[in-house]
Amino acid sequence: MFERRLRIILALPVVSLLAVILRLAQIQLLHGEDYEQRAESALISPRQFLPPLRGAIKDRHGQVLVSDEPAMDVTVHYGALAMSDPYLLLLANRIRKTEAAWNAATPAEALDEARRRIGEMWVTLERLSGRSLKELRDRRDAVFQSVERLREYLLAARREKGIESLTDKLRLREEEMFHPILRDISAEARTRIELELTRWPFVRIEPSVRRVWHDGSRPMCHILGQIGPISPERIAQDPGRDDPLTAYRADDDAGTSGIERVGEPMLRGQRGFEERHLNGEVITRQSPKDGLDVQLTIDLALQSQIEGILSDVVAQHAASTGASAVVLDVETREILAAVSVPTYDRAMLREDFRRLRDDSKSQPLRFRAVQDRYQPGSILKPVSLLAGFANDLINADTRVNCTGALIPGAIKWHCWTHWRGLPGHGDMTAEQALQHSCNVYFYTLGQRVGAQRLTEFFRDFILGPADRLQPLGERGTQLVEESRGLIPMKEWLKEHRHRSFSEADGRNYAIGQGEIQITPLQAANMFATLAAGVYRDPTLIANDGRPRPTVAFPRISQQAWDVMRKGLYRCVNEDGGTAFKYAYMNAVQICGKTGSAECVPRVIERRYTFDVPVGDGKTEARSIEAPTIEAAREWLGIAANVKCIRRDITKRWPEPESAKAESAGPDGAGAKIPTHAWFAGFAPYHHPRIALAVVIEYGGGGGSTAGPAAKAIFEALLESPRGYLTAERMAGASP
Repeated sequence: MFERRLRIILALPVVSLLAVILRLAQIQLLHGEDYEQRAESALISPRQFLPPLRGAIKDRHGQVLVSDEPAMDVTVHYGALAMSDPYLLLLANRIRKTEAAWNAATPAEALDEARRRIGEMWVTLERLSGRSLKELRDRRDAVFQSVERLREYLLAARREKGIESLTDKLRLREEEMFHPILRDISAEARTRIELELTRWPFVRIEPSVRRVWHDGSRPMCHILGQIGPISPERIAQDPGRDDPLTAYRADDDAGTSGIERVGEPMLRGQRGFEERHLNGEVITRQSPKDGLDVQLTIDLALQSQIEGILSDVVAQHAASTGASAVVLDVETREILAAVSVPTYDRAMLREDFRRLRDDSKSQPLRFRAVQDRYQPGSILKPVSLLAGFANDLINADTRVNCTGALIPGAIKWHCWTHWRGLPGHGDMTAEQALQHSCNVYFYTLGQRVGAQRLTEFFRDFILGPADRLQPLGERGTQLVEESRGLIPMKEWLKEHRHRSFSEADGRNYAIGQGEIQITPLQAANMFATLAAGVYRDPTLIANDGRPRPTVAFPRISQQAWDVMRKGLYRCVNEDGGTAFKYAYMNAVQICGKTGSAECVPRVIERRYTFDVPVGDGKTEARSIEAPTIEAAREWLGIAANVKCIRRDITKRWPEPESAKAESAGPDGAGAKIPTHAWFAGFAPYHHPRIALAVVIEYGGGGGSTAGPAAKAIFEALLESPRGYLTAERMAGASP
């Protein structure tokens, strides 16, 4: 027994020695490289990401409209922003270990020092940068809220999948990152701040970029769009979210509107990174990949000219609140110009935002060309005419006698001649009805075709035949602002008006009134389709790679196309045409149609009433008149989540006197009903190349107001060195 115990006691040191030898062999031979890398990494500063330059946006001829330039940001670790306990403990421990004066400090004393230094940082940044402490803290709060929204979004997404997570166990990589607090700092501020960095390991100055809008880009403000903070939804749905070099981060900016949003996949680029020894030596560097440029179909020079034309027209009409014009290439459907007036200075948007937002009369932030919907009025009549032909209900010789009223003695359904005190048009053919914009002819046509067949035809003609094109979500310009307009199908009418089609609907729809609403872009494309005889989606992007097939209308005969185009030609080029006095040009044969669409005055002020908490579970009603609900909340000093319980209209525009039409135009109705002024057309008559649409809000008569504006645009196209309407292409015999 004794000998066995002795052997065991003597064997223990041998076994222990063998274990140590084996462990050393394992460390040195099997895992030596791994431990060497760990030792090396301890001497390496945290990886610093290098931002890519966002791609530039250019016009169709290569002129740069907006681009990125290198900049420097002051960034702060998320732990310091959130004042999280784990980060404060790490910082306190670092202070005790790396600073001799604090080696003997207690953990509590070091923790107090960590808090003090973070507080000191905010005061020092305010002094050195010239930014207010409130601005800095607002930025801090925005970063914190962005990360927390992302956490909440991911937790909600997990719960939907049946995965339960505790908030404190869901760690985000954003919590280990540095976030920009001061963007695009000056060289002087950078130098001053760098002197303080040794005491602030939670602060860095990192390379960044800033978005620069170039001179002359103001007429493009709505098209270019904006960049802004990325949303949690886009972060979570990002295809590259698992790659730290491509993934969106909570403090990233991304396109939120306009081309900045449409072109985001091309424009964003991929960040690089840099790793350094603690002595500053670069160990590893991967350069960022800059984003690709996006080239538009828009001609900046033409866009600028049209912006000036429309601004002058609006200034000349006291009731007008704004205007829009769209110019298309008939064959390619490239958008050469998409103008919305008034415009604004994008570089000053942050400073001017509240003023622009609260301008409820002119609404300068609206991208009217694609976003706003208007009753088309008489510019829809040529499409109504084609609907009659397509359904074999009229032909070139069909005549309707206009006595000035559809129903003698009735108070409604008059022709425009009634409001001028003129006799009716007499017998009208299809061509003559378009030339003179005879309402009685189109009332009669609308009755024959009926509202259902009209709206079905309008849907295919204006939106494109759905059965022969890709889904709606993949069509159009892809702008988030783009509206699909409103063609009131029977299902829509039942849901929103709680009724079925009536005979009156057919009459109204045939002259472009009633519930029908289209955008200026749709109006221009509609006339491009009238010119070419085929539908095609418009585009804002040069060399658009999406399928945009041309779709024909087999139900429409060649005779129908010819009659319709001849009527539009006579409208502009022959005496008696509603556009002849205002849009006729010797140099080019324009085909077009005027329109004065009845509309309701715009609401520009409401009395907002809120249910405001006052404590102890009680609330009280507070009211204020304001142009927007955001302004009302700000003026009352209440939070965004306080419920609004009433919105009473207190002011509209045009006011009663301003609402009187400047003249009861040939496409309008009574003199006291406000109207939007339209002109839409194409040129030249033979081999059309250009289609356009112009709308002047509350402009009165389409001929007298929109006609001269359209003529000025055609003149700009003729004079353009780009050859949009060249003299040799204008030649051709009159019909």
